[in-house]
Order: sequence, then structure tokens, then C-alpha cells
Amino acid sequence: MAAAIEFKLFAPNNKAATLLGSFSKWEEIALEKDDRAYFWTLIQLEDGIYQYKFRVQSQSPCFEPDEWVEVNDPYATEIDRTTHTTTIRIKAGARIIDTYVWQHDDKKLPENEELAVY
Repeated sequence: MAAAIEFKLFAPNNKAATLLGSFSKWEEIALEKDDRAYFWTLIQLEDGIYQYKFRVQSQSPCFEPDEWVEVNDPYATEIDRTTHTTTIRIKAGARIIDTYVWQHDDKKLPENEELAVY
């Protein structure tokens, strides 16, 4: 079952932005800009692992005026080393932020007064 997953990028000085991803066969998806300077969209995604990146119409002095530049999500928790794109994992209709599986949660911790923190 697909769920609506939000993609957003804070880019107050940029004129336009798009989203590209493996879920759209790398075709650009236009993003809307809200009154807080976020470009955003909702995409229906099934559970799985996807790669994506943003394209912004940059106003940076490092580029030509209005040049389109590809950027990774600045809030990414995982970058695909092969494609150099942001990885997103969807499970049970929600974005997975951390795949770490905690271990040894059944061990009793020392009391606060027994701890030495430097």
C-alpha cells in the first residue's frame, strides 16, 4: 500500500526547484514553494528503498544566474555511494530515519551518582 511521503527543501533564494528520483524514473517533478521558503511535494511511495536528489534554479554567485544545479537533501541520513544521491527508506508507509537496531536494552544502567562523565 502506497503512502504520501513529503519531500521538502529550504531554499529561500532560489527561483524554482524540482525533485528527481528512482520512483519517477529520474523524470523531474515540480515542487511548490510555500510562504516559509520551502519547496515541497507529496509523492505516493510503496515500501522500499529509493534514491533521489533536488535540482534548484540557483541564485548563488558561484554559478551562472538561474543555472540549474543538482543537490542532495541537506537533511539526508544516507547517501548512495555509487550514484551520489540521497537514499530514502520507506517501511509501513513511513520514512525510516535510522536503521540501527538497539541491542542490550535489558542491561541495568548505573545510578546517576555512580557515573563519571568528563
